[in-house]
Amino acid sequence: MRKIILIIALMLMIFSESNSQTGLGSFSGNFEINNQYYLKDSIIGASNVPEKLRSNGFFNLNYVNGNISAGIRYENYAQPLLGYDARFAGSGIPYRFARYSGDLIDITAGNFYEQFGSGMVFRSYEDRQLGFDNSIDGARIKLTPGYGLSLTGIIGRMRNFWATSESLLRGVDANLEINSLFESLKESDVIFNLGGSFMSKYQADKDPLLKLPENVGAGSVRLGISGESFNINGEYAYKANDPSYTNLNSYNSGNGLLIQTSYFTDGLGINLNFHRIDNMDFRAERNAIGTVLNINYLPPITKQHTYGLTAMYPYSTQLNGEIGVQMEVNYTFPKSTFMGGKYPWQFTLNFSNLNSIDTVHTSKYLYDSEFGFGKKTFFQDISLYAYKKFSPDVKSNFGFVYQKYDRDIAEKGGAPTFGMVTVMTAVADMTFKVANRQSLRAELQHMFYDQELEVHPEYSNGNWASALLEYTIAPNWFFSVMDEYNYGNEFDEKKLHYYTASLGYIHSGTRVQLSYGRQREGILCVGGVCRLVPSSNGFNFNISTSF
Repeated sequence: MRKIILIIALMLMIFSESNSQTGLGSFSGNFEINNQYYLKDSIIGASNVPEKLRSNGFFNLNYVNGNISAGIRYENYAQPLLGYDARFAGSGIPYRFARYSGDLIDITAGNFYEQFGSGMVFRSYEDRQLGFDNSIDGARIKLTPGYGLSLTGIIGRMRNFWATSESLLRGVDANLEINSLFESLKESDVIFNLGGSFMSKYQADKDPLLKLPENVGAGSVRLGISGESFNINGEYAYKANDPSYTNLNSYNSGNGLLIQTSYFTDGLGINLNFHRIDNMDFRAERNAIGTVLNINYLPPITKQHTYGLTAMYPYSTQLNGEIGVQMEVNYTFPKSTFMGGKYPWQFTLNFSNLNSIDTVHTSKYLYDSEFGFGKKTFFQDISLYAYKKFSPDVKSNFGFVYQKYDRDIAEKGGAPTFGMVTVMTAVADMTFKVANRQSLRAELQHMFYDQELEVHPEYSNGNWASALLEYTIAPNWFFSVMDEYNYGNEFDEKKLHYYTASLGYIHSGTRVQLSYGRQREGILCVGGVCRLVPSSNGFNFNISTSF
């Protein structure tokens, strides 16, 4: 309570001071609450929830006046929704800040989010869908002295649910626009950027058996080149040895290489990406697991599918080691061709492949690794989507996705339960305008499933089919019904329907939605970071607004 009073007092002081000098300033914010009433459903394995009703909610309030800004966020987890870490239970203000932003200097005191480069040595961000928040509580200074140079320095501790990490984090990032230094390059169409980052943590060694490093540093260098029709970005990161629970107390150093390239011209876009990761799990505490206390972020090079069945087997980046490539081609046919016309066909072809890196242990806590692709395939995705607008009233999206997915690696920590799973999924998505500002969307999906091992056939899913109808009355109302049917399960009692019905209302910045149905157990991934979503049945009520 004392902290809350101090925060409110600080905001009132800022408001009063700014008001006396430059006017009233402005407030903005947003609010969201997600309630779910759970029903027991032993058929799908949904457990009984004693509280019946659980809720996640938050309220952001921000104030801006000239160069001064401040904000707070109140969060309330009466009991977190199923699938979110139980340590979120409670309420309070875990995020508050005051900030001054000028031409030369930008200072933040309190909580903040930040990213250095691609994030391979440091990224602090929030994703409510994943229940992920690793904000830093401390101080941040940004300097822009000119000459194309920008500097960022941070110090603080990472959020750990309602507390902060044991470790103290310190970091600095620099970015230089090389064109600004040379007169001959100032008018060039090609832009060159050079950057570097360093991040360190201090955590006391309390291990009774091992001698652990208390200061662990990680650094990276990056180069970006961009022109009118291309981008090339590369970053190399190095992490000092950091024995932890997730890397089985390995004393190896870590390293990561990321190369992202793109080429784009009229109607054509091509992306080529590569990354290699070796022992780059970097956390604010040695014993943290899951998605807790991650200091860095390793950008995935897999396609983020949005349809239900195509996203049933998403891939989570293997922080201790993987190597992979991705290619994506987007092409729109010229209007003068047979596939063009008034409404041309648009195609997206994606190929992603992730493999292990081969290692040989030289001692209990050390190993040698090779640079090339390892013998084991972790994940492979080949997908083709075709978008076509047939008339002002009819548009479509068709897709076919082929995936090979090592469930043992992604879900079971390597235990030989499933072997390689192969799935092929077809999608047909059609939208019809049926009246003025009214539309009907129909979506059909089918997934063929094949499992390599039969060690635990009870975990096999088999084939799935899915259908969805969504009716929209713009700009306010929408209604939908959906059913996912596991008709190909080997066990008759698991040939189940997962049905959902929803209705929603949108007005200005407010959105209200009520839904009822079943949620199948699965993995939810966003940007290569994943959490388990358990089976559930019940009502969900969501309301959000912004101002």
